[in-house]
Amino acid sequence: MDTDTHRADIDTVAAGAEAVSRNADIISEREQAAIRAATVLIAGCGGGGGVVEPLTRLGVLRFRLADPDRFDVSNLNRQACVQADVGRSKPEAIADRVRALNPSADVTVYPQGLTLENLDEALDGAHVVFDGIDPTMSAWVKYQLHERAARRGIPVLAGMDFGGKPTLYVFDYRRNPVPFYGRASAEAHRENRLWESMRWTGRTHVPSDFLPIQADRFANGGTWPQIGYCVLGLATLATRTVVDLLMNRRTRHVVTMDVHAAVMSRPAALMHRARMPVELVRTRRAIRAAARRPPRPEAAAPQPLRPLPERLATVLGGARLAPSAYNAQPWRFELLDERTVRLAPDPERWPAADRDPLGWAESLGCALGSMTYLAHGEWEARPADQGEAHESIGRFHCDRLRDDVLPRQGALGLRATHREDLLRTPVDQATAKRIELLCAQRNLTLDTVSGPTALARLARTELDSAMAADPARDAELRAWLRERARSEKGRRSFGDPSDLLDRSGATGALARALTSEAVPRALARPLGSAAASGRARRLRNCGAVLVLRGPRRTVADRVEAGATLMHIWLTLTEAGYAAHPLRGEFGRPAGLGPDGDNEILAVLRTGRATTTPLHRVTRCPVEASVRWAE
Repeated sequence: MDTDTHRADIDTVAAGAEAVSRNADIISEREQAAIRAATVLIAGCGGGGGVVEPLTRLGVLRFRLADPDRFDVSNLNRQACVQADVGRSKPEAIADRVRALNPSADVTVYPQGLTLENLDEALDGAHVVFDGIDPTMSAWVKYQLHERAARRGIPVLAGMDFGGKPTLYVFDYRRNPVPFYGRASAEAHRENRLWESMRWTGRTHVPSDFLPIQADRFANGGTWPQIGYCVLGLATLATRTVVDLLMNRRTRHVVTMDVHAAVMSRPAALMHRARMPVELVRTRRAIRAAARRPPRPEAAAPQPLRPLPERLATVLGGARLAPSAYNAQPWRFELLDERTVRLAPDPERWPAADRDPLGWAESLGCALGSMTYLAHGEWEARPADQGEAHESIGRFHCDRLRDDVLPRQGALGLRATHREDLLRTPVDQATAKRIELLCAQRNLTLDTVSGPTALARLARTELDSAMAADPARDAELRAWLRERARSEKGRRSFGDPSDLLDRSGATGALARALTSEAVPRALARPLGSAAASGRARRLRNCGAVLVLRGPRRTVADRVEAGATLMHIWLTLTEAGYAAHPLRGEFGRPAGLGPDGDNEILAVLRTGRATTTPLHRVTRCPVEASVRWAE
């Protein structure tokens, strides 16, 4: 066996995990995945530069930094620079600081700042924008940043430091796609009318000790006073707000704290003093109880018969997160050596009631797509005439992990099925071109159904077909799902039957009813029709429906389809879009049919999400799917 002399990729993964290990229990695993997968645009690296370092320490790996200015000595009291940075381009100096903190970071620099010409390029694929543009310098570019972000449904954070009161204005354009929420006009920005262009800041958020300064600067001009602890406070507020926005949570429009008032306010001081003794007593009791409690023996974690090779552990850890029909996870990973894994189906995990004899192959393709997404390597498909299909479909040899493996791990961890309504924001051109290139490289055809009229027509066809369908058609499959969930091991590894359907609101109640054995046959049709109405509504409420077409006669065709679907889904996730495969829930939209020899391989509903998936589909541990080849 060859000796592994090149460990840079393994060390990258280990260092990336260790660097954020102390985030655990404060930042959840899913939040950490969203942070790793995020791309953050910092427009203005003066005040915005202070946000970059805490985001980097939190785990963000992809930044776009834009500012035409250079550091000077007066910036040292508050901005993210040191003496040696004086005279340097702000975004380039901050980019070096990011790379010093995390060599795996991917930083794009716009040293000329944002312009009307490069705004679209900077925004495409961004998840969150921090607006630190000085309105006295680039008012029209500032407005265009908000207007174009609003069209894309990208949240923008605008920071202001009012003396000792850091104030963050959250413009979540996924929910209200109006620049500055309608509180500032395009004309005021175009004509550089400063007072009118700043009306979105409001009057009540400026502290009383800063109002005289504000009035003087608006009247007489001059530089604005700024203090370091206020900029740091703004970075703190922005960092946490970015996490919530990445998780599609609602936030306050104005996030602020008055540092001066917190120090000087008598009521706040009295409240703090009143609670302090109570908290001290509780803390001391907890410490004493912990000291008296005997140390708990650590439960020995089950060890595999043979430890997984480090690279393959990373690759297979991503493969287990791949989607599969019925969450069957019908794969088996056979390790041939330290770098090679053979991919085979596990017939015991696939429902015999499924009418498609090769339905498992797309799921194995998704697992393969996850592996090739994380690592460079070579896939060797097994010829169809060599043995039975259930023995093996091919082998993957891992050369090395990809240079940007950490953000890719984040995208894999963040990828989920979003079954709720999505925004009708179309997919941006850069992301659409990446997806088209993926399909062209694999000689597959991609059709895009978008626009209210086309989506409504597709939804009507789906509803008509569902109303005419026999509700008992999938009875055996639903019975298989229920049987699988009867044992604790089945629930722990594969989840409940309702995990594969909707769980929220009225649609969730219908899904749970349909998977229940207690539903009379007389109610099955109306319940099924109501559920179909919900699916049809979601077809209308999305940005687009992507239809992947190609041959699907052989196992190799199906595997290729699954791998392509996985790469498309992850490309959308990287760019901040949610996705929902429509063939995963017993069928595909009826309004879509084959186009000659090009059959439908996958149908993906996509758009920007405004909610977080209510649950994460259960996955088997890696060890349950792995074995060493004899």
